[in-house]
Amino acid sequence: MKRTPGNVVKSILSSSVGNVVEWYEYTLYAYFATVISDLFFPLDNPYVSMMMTFGTFAVGLAARPIGGIIFGYIGDRYSRKRMLTVTMLLMSIPTMCIGILPTYAKIGVLAPILLITLRIFQGVALGGEFGASCVYLFESVPKEKRGFFGSMALTGVGMGLVLSACTIFLVESLVTKEEVYAFAWRIPFFISVFGAIIGFYMRRALLETEDFVLVQKAGKLVRYPLGEMFRNHKASLARLFAIFLTTQVSFFVVFIFGKTMMINFLHFDTHVAGKFNLFTVMSYTVSTVIFGYLSDKINKRYIIMMGSLGILLAAYPFIGSLKGGESTVILGMSLIMGALIGMTEGTLNPLVAESFPTNIRATSVAFCWNFTAVAFGGVAPIISMWLIENMGGVDMVAYYLMGVCAVTVLVTLLTLKKQPTAS
Repeated sequence: MKRTPGNVVKSILSSSVGNVVEWYEYTLYAYFATVISDLFFPLDNPYVSMMMTFGTFAVGLAARPIGGIIFGYIGDRYSRKRMLTVTMLLMSIPTMCIGILPTYAKIGVLAPILLITLRIFQGVALGGEFGASCVYLFESVPKEKRGFFGSMALTGVGMGLVLSACTIFLVESLVTKEEVYAFAWRIPFFISVFGAIIGFYMRRALLETEDFVLVQKAGKLVRYPLGEMFRNHKASLARLFAIFLTTQVSFFVVFIFGKTMMINFLHFDTHVAGKFNLFTVMSYTVSTVIFGYLSDKINKRYIIMMGSLGILLAAYPFIGSLKGGESTVILGMSLIMGALIGMTEGTLNPLVAESFPTNIRATSVAFCWNFTAVAFGGVAPIISMWLIENMGGVDMVAYYLMGVCAVTVLVTLLTLKKQPTAS
C-alpha cells in the first residue's frame, strides 16, 4: 500500500502515543520511589531501603535488552508493524498489577518479590516497544525529514515523563501525605489503562514500512541480525556508545533520580520537588522537537557534542542551585538542564537509525538503546546515591555528570567528520 500524507501522520501518531503511554507507566515507579521504598522495602536504614528501591528499578532495566532482542529480531526478520502490536499490552498489564499489589505490611516479603517480577515484565515490554517505535518512525517518513520525525520517539518519552510528573503532582496536591501512602499512590497506575487501550486501537491498522518491504522483496533479510551487527558494525557501536554514555546518565540522574535526590538528600518538600521536576521534563520535551528539526539541516554530531558540552558546563551550577534553594535559580537551571539533555537525545534516534542498514536496523537500534540503558543509565541513580553517601555529598553527582560528558565530547570531536549513512 502506497505511503500517503495521511498514512505518515497516522504512523507518527500511533508510534508516538505508544511511547507516551509506555514512558508514563515506566517512570511512575521512579517518581514514587520514596513512597514505594517505605511501602515495599521498610528497612531501618532509609538509605539501604532507597538503594533497594532503585535496585529494583535497575532490575527492570536489565530486562530491557531481552525485549529488544526478541522484538528486534521479529522486526528484522518478519515485520516492523508486528513489533508494535503487543508491546503496549505487555507493558500495561504489569503496570496495572503494580497498582493493585499488596504492600509489605499486608503480605510481607512476597510484596517486594512480586514487585521485582512485575518490573522485569515491564522492562521486557519497554525494551521491545522503544526500539520498535524508533525504527518505525524513522522508516515511515520522507528521508529529508527523518531527523525531525525520528526525534518524535524521544518527544513521546518527554511527554510520557510530563504526564507522569503532572499526574503525580496533581495527586500529591489534592490529598494529604497520609492519603498518598494509604491509597492515592495507586491512582496514576490505574489511569494508564485508558491510554493503553487508545494506543492499541490506533496501532491495529498500521502499514508496513517501505524500507522493510523493499529489503524483503530484494531477498536481503538476514537470518541472525544480532550476529551481523556484531560482526560488521563494531566501530559504529563503539562511537554510539560514547554518545549514549552522556545521554543515558544525564537522563537517569536528572529525570529519574533528581526528584528523589531533592527529597531525600536535600530535604525539599515533595510538592516543590515535583514542581521543579515537571519544569525540567517540559523543557526536555520542547528541546527534542527543536533539535530534531535542526538535525535535518546540521550535522547531528555537532548538535550532540554541543549539548554534551553544555551539560558538562551546567552540571555543577545545576546541583549548586538545588543546594542553594533559591526558587528562581532552580527554575532557570532546571529549564537549561532539561533543554540540554533534549538537545543530545532529540538528535540521537535518527543518528542511530541511519548508522545501520535496514536489514539489521530494528535489532541494532534496540540493542543500542537498551544495552546502554542498563550499562549506563540504570546504574546511574545507584552510583549517584553511593557518591552522595560515601564521597562528599551531592556535589559528587555534578562531577559524575561532568566526567561522562567529557568522554562523549572527546569521542564525538574525534569522529566529527560526517560518517557514511547506512543503506
